[in-house]
Parts: sequence; C-alpha cells; structure tokens
Amino acid sequence: MGSAVAPVLWPDLDARSDLIDPPRTKRQLGAFYTPSQAASFMANWAIRRDDERVIEPSMGDGQFLRAVAVRAERSGLRGTETWGVELDEPTFRDAVAGAVVEPERAILGDFLQVEPFPVDVAIGNPPYVRLRHLPAHEAAVGRHVASAGMGEDMDPAGSIWLPFVVHATQFLSDGGRLAFVLPLDLTYVRYAKPLWRFLGRRFGGLRLVRVRERLFPDLLQDVVILLADACGSTTSSVVYEVYERRSDLLAGSPAIRAEIGLAEVAGEGRPFMEALLPRDLRAILRGKILDVTTPMRDRVTWNIGYVSGDKTFFHPTVDSARAFDLPPSSLVPALASGRRATKHGLNTAGLPASASQQLFLPPADASRLSEGDRAYVEHGRATDVHRRYKCRIRDPWYVTPGVRIPDVVMPVFADRPVMLVNDGGLAASNSMLAGFVRTGSAEDAAAAWYTSLTLLQIELNVHSLGGGVLVMVPREAGAIRIARTASRGSFVEIDGDLRAGEIETAYERGDHPTLRLNSGLSKAEVDLVREGVHILRRWRRSGSDAGDS
Repeated sequence: MGSAVAPVLWPDLDARSDLIDPPRTKRQLGAFYTPSQAASFMANWAIRRDDERVIEPSMGDGQFLRAVAVRAERSGLRGTETWGVELDEPTFRDAVAGAVVEPERAILGDFLQVEPFPVDVAIGNPPYVRLRHLPAHEAAVGRHVASAGMGEDMDPAGSIWLPFVVHATQFLSDGGRLAFVLPLDLTYVRYAKPLWRFLGRRFGGLRLVRVRERLFPDLLQDVVILLADACGSTTSSVVYEVYERRSDLLAGSPAIRAEIGLAEVAGEGRPFMEALLPRDLRAILRGKILDVTTPMRDRVTWNIGYVSGDKTFFHPTVDSARAFDLPPSSLVPALASGRRATKHGLNTAGLPASASQQLFLPPADASRLSEGDRAYVEHGRATDVHRRYKCRIRDPWYVTPGVRIPDVVMPVFADRPVMLVNDGGLAASNSMLAGFVRTGSAEDAAAAWYTSLTLLQIELNVHSLGGGVLVMVPREAGAIRIARTASRGSFVEIDGDLRAGEIETAYERGDHPTLRLNSGLSKAEVDLVREGVHILRRWRRSGSDAGDS
C-alpha cells in the first residue's frame, strides 16, 4: 500500500498522563488474551501478500501481532506493516517495550474513537463487556459507532465487541479481510442480527469457525472465529465449520461444514445450533415435528419471578417471624431457591418445609400494618435494607412488587430444567421462572413438557453460562416447542423419577405416549431426537470435558 497514515498517537506517555484513565482490571476491560494456536490460524488465513497493512484494535499482549510477524517471516513477506491500538496504558507500555509493535504505529486510546485509515487486515480479540457495564460515555460511543455503521440502531443490551467489528470494517480497503475471535453469542443473540445483515452487505465471503476444545482454556467463555473476506463485495450466506480440537483446526479437518443463508441467521431460529445435528434429525425438526408441536408461549406465559431486593430480610426464618410476631397474612409461601425445589417430585404441594420459604409481604397501606409488621419494617430500616437499590426505588420500600401465584414453575439455572405443577400455591422468586397457563391446565402443560423432544428444544433455544449451565429466560422458554397433545398416563412414574433425581428418565417417560402415540413419531425418529440431545449437550459442556490434545 502507499505511505503510512498517522492518526493521533501518544508519543510521550508520561507527559500526557493527565489524559490517561486509571488502570482497569482485565475483566473490566473484557480482555482475555488469545492462545497462539488460534492467533496463528487466523494470521495464516489473513496475511496473503507482501506490503500489507494490518491493525489489531485491542492488542493486549500482542498475540495477534506476534502471529502476524511469524506468518510474514515464514512466508518471506518483508513489507508487512502492523499497527496496534490499546486502551489500557500499562498494557500499552508493555506491548511497546516488548517490541510487539513499533512505537510510531502504536495508538493508546479507545479504538472506537480512532479515525479510520486504510488497512488490508483487521485481526484480533475485542472486549466482551456488556454496554451497560461500561461508563456511560463509552457505552454511548459504542452504540453510536455500531448504529451509524450498520444503518440500524444497536440494542442497548448488546456488548462492546459488536461496535468493534463494525468500526474495524471502516478501516478495510476493498478486498480487505477481518479475522476476529468473538463470543458464541454472535450466533444467536437478537442484538447481533443487524450485524449479520451488515456483514452480508460488506463482505464477499463469510466463514464462522467453532472448536469444541476451548480456545481460551483459562476462560469460561464459548467463542467462535469470524473470518470475513473480500471487503467491498456482498454475500448471502456464511460457511460454518466445526472442529473437535484445536489440532484439527490447524490441520484443516472440520467435523462439520455447512453453508447457512444469512436470512436464516438473521431470523428467529438458531441455524448454527441445528447444524451440529444429524441431517435426518434436521429434516424432521423442520418438517414433521413442526406439524405436531407448538411454541411453549402458546400454552404458557413465562415471567421472571419477583425481585425482593434483599433475600435475607424479605425471607425471614421461622424463628424471626415468631420473634417479631409477624401475622400469617403478611407471610406468603414462596420458592426462593431453584436448587431446593428439585428432587421432591412433580408437584409443589409435595415439597418439604425445607424447600420453601416465607416472603414478607405486608399491606402497602402503613395504617394496616400490624405491630409486628411495624417492628420488622423498623428492623429493616435499622439495617439499611431500605437503602438497597431495588428497595429505594419503590414506594413503600418494604413491599415486593409483582408477586403472583403461578400455575407452573421452573428453576432459572439448571442443566435439565424441571417443570413443577404449582398446586401448592407458592409465589416464585427470580431464581425461578413463573408460568401462567393460557390454554388447558398446568397438568396438561407438564404432560407436554416431559419428553426427550423438550430436552432437544431446550438445547436448541436456551443459552448457557460459562461451564455449560443453562439459563432459562422467559423469551427462550417461550420458544421451546412442545407436543400439541400429550398423555398424563406417566405422571406417577415421572413424579417418582424426579424424587429419585433421575431427570433424564423422567423426560423419556413421555416419549412413548406423547411422541410416538399422540404425535406419530417412529421409534427411529425418537431415537434421533435423543441422539440430538446428547450431541448438543456435549457441545454445551465442551469446556468441562474437552481434552487438551
């Protein structure tokens, strides 16, 4: 390329220390430095010719720039020019001192505020911090950069990696390439849908790489590698490659390779998850199973449970309730722990006392408080409970809003979520999902829930935290497809299985009466569904059981 373009640099760090923010931790910065295997793979793909200019937008310890240098040296590319940007001042100093990048091509500051200049390659691992966890001005900059670049508003629920991708593309010359390590969220979150549309309009080739073995062994974060080629062109699809191990990635031996339309990626489904499944199973999911199932939201409306603001105060122990002489009318039986609610059967009426708690819910009208209520409220004020965030924004502070008695409940955090029929009439805290039946009964909903198909739908629709723990949220729970018609004939057995902790068996109890007899699936099709559950669960748990080979 032509002569170097010189954006604003910080040539004298000590002289400009007044402009440098206080150091932030690696977690606050969202910085997790990339192992050399992933960096080498990306550099080998991205660097193709001599005299190319490369930028790493969040260089950290310089893994990518080092990988680029190795690639250039081994390929005899003497004219490769590298630039690095870094927000964290101590990290920036270390990178320059370690000769990761030449001082005249090192930029200290926020990449999102660097004026674009032409490069051939943008490569790196942007921060993964949610916008809401950033200082307000940084979040505002991120949203502006993303929205202006994509031509669509960025959802404020998003993360800063998305503006990084959008801004990096503004640097690329025609034919340029982008190689980024991004969170698996890219494949399914709503706020990434506009990004996929943008990428299709900006690049002639898109490739997404996933490796079951963790690319970040020290980080509970599932990631993918986005490779975007031929900037200035367009495409309507993305090539998805799935590898078992890092060594397979370096050898170019994918276990799965599929081409997925961007319209499908930007739609409501989760095609990257479905691509992990056998072809025959994908076919029945999009055909026969669609005909005999319905989204859970058509049967049950899901909400998150109540938020008390202080679990200890608002769930007084039996001894505390007795000591303050709290009246029964101010205490509502409640499920405050999803973990405590499991292994006690299908019905909340059968829960032991140890599995539930009492929610302090006195009258909102202060004149109707009993003497015990007033004493307990004063106790909360004396211990500063009224100053807790959720308490101080409501009036009166001691009344938990939105407390309703749901028809069915489920834990928010679980490996295999258990649905319980709430015949015990318990309120549910925000550790539970509260379900309100729209059609049929709670028992009908539970009968349709307990099948292997539901487990498969959970794997397809529900996101997980690091380590593979599923997180049930109302929108995703509502997207789970369940059988239109179901049999209650196995309730006794399901109840016994849940009491014994045999959750998988409880789900499989419904396969014969509900999936085979009522829904018309063959034994082979049910077996395919079960196989799909194990495949997706294996991928979800990849960090805990993937080897290091």
